[in-house]
Amino acid sequence: MSEQLDILCVGLSCLDIINEVSYYPEEDMDCRFLLDDFAKYGVNTDHVVEVGGCSCPTSCVILSQTTGSRTIIHANAGLPELSVDDFSKVDLTVFDWIHFEGRNVANVVKMIEVVRKHNQKHQDSKSITISVEVEKAKAELDALIPLPDVLFVSKDYAKFKGFSNMAETVEKIQTQAYPGCLVICPWGEAGATMGREGSELVKSPAFPPTKVVDTLGAGDTFNAATIFALSRGYSHSSSITFACRLAGAKVGVQGWEAFRQILCDSNLSTPLTSSTSELIGRGS
Repeated sequence: MSEQLDILCVGLSCLDIINEVSYYPEEDMDCRFLLDDFAKYGVNTDHVVEVGGCSCPTSCVILSQTTGSRTIIHANAGLPELSVDDFSKVDLTVFDWIHFEGRNVANVVKMIEVVRKHNQKHQDSKSITISVEVEKAKAELDALIPLPDVLFVSKDYAKFKGFSNMAETVEKIQTQAYPGCLVICPWGEAGATMGREGSELVKSPAFPPTKVVDTLGAGDTFNAATIFALSRGYSHSSSITFACRLAGAKVGVQGWEAFRQILCDSNLSTPLTSSTSELIGRGS
């Protein structure tokens, strides 16, 4: 019997996570799924820009059943960011509110300029409200701070800027923001705060579920609920509380179908004041 040899292997160790599916999606199937899903939830996609020769950006999300936390692996095979030219083709007269994600900064700055010019040109009609979310811990997002009427500032961005809590964040950001800008800062389990410079801050507690199941989309839920309430004339207090309630409900269920069912089966679909369902300046 030959002597045992010691062998040294030089290379890279990799953790393989295998997703088994019944068949591999055909070309353009992912894009069609997104459009169909938007339609399912009543989201108008008339102004969506479809780009040929690119695959759909995809994220693989790993959810922890213990904590509800998520790890996201994102891939974008060459899809370009939205151009100012494409945005300028949209008829803005049909919109009351335009919300921008904090990305594609150079182009978003110019798109906001397009909206501002539109508002100046149509002073005889109601101005379009501009909102922006700065979420990622990136210095390039600083350029967006002084531009919108409503600014969502994430906990991650706030900490990146050296702020230690949501009240400090709102107060410090207000000094850099557009005149009269409403600054909103959600802070996870601490709730959320909003306010304008020169006015008292409004705060809502968090509304955590019995068990955290799926945190994916909680921030988007908060933003959407806030915009929904503010755009319909609800008070700052009612709007931020409504947003915290919905975000808390979202993290307690898996995905969007279960969340939609919660909205249908409860009073969460309508913002309330602290004691009544009285609306403040709500439109028809």
